[in-house]
Amino acid sequence: MKAFVILIAPVGLVACDDMRGADVPPKADALSVQPTEPRPPLLAAAPTSKRTDCRDGETPIFSCRMSDENRLAVCAAPQGVQYRFGSEDAPQMVIEGGSWASTAYSGGGEAQIAFANGDTRYIVFSRMVRTNFTPGEPNDPAISDGVIVERGGKVLSVRICDDAEALPVQYDAAEAHLPRTDALFTDQTTRADPE
Repeated sequence: MKAFVILIAPVGLVACDDMRGADVPPKADALSVQPTEPRPPLLAAAPTSKRTDCRDGETPIFSCRMSDENRLAVCAAPQGVQYRFGSEDAPQMVIEGGSWASTAYSGGGEAQIAFANGDTRYIVFSRMVRTNFTPGEPNDPAISDGVIVERGGKVLSVRICDDAEALPVQYDAAEAHLPRTDALFTDQTTRADPE
């Protein structure tokens, strides 16, 4: 994940882990909802782009492909920051606004960007956690990017990016274009970690 690599190594893309592309099954306390047809967003702005990914003149903050070939992008556009989700050529949902938060972990860290659409929150995340604490052995980081959808405090779904060239949350771009909060929006990104 480029954002975390910037903190601990020279800039470069890091290959995605094997979990990318798999929707993470929910734990017993949460309801997983995968709608059969997309619902129109309640407060989403009308799509202003014929593309889901960021266009020329926009600053990419996050971008990846999901296992169902849909794209997810967070772009700093002239009219503000936008969350875009849909096919490559036609976003199904565009939400303006957002705020971001980040935290460091031993051997990694996490960044989250939250967007609200009525009582539903879309929390985009990039996460790297250490999986091996044995002295003298490698860190073996687990890297994941995706989005968590919550409504009324309950997790509806956890979607993991399936993209070897995903653009994880870009810390500098997020800091330049989004208000920052002190704490992460959810701890449910642990569902993306390997068992």
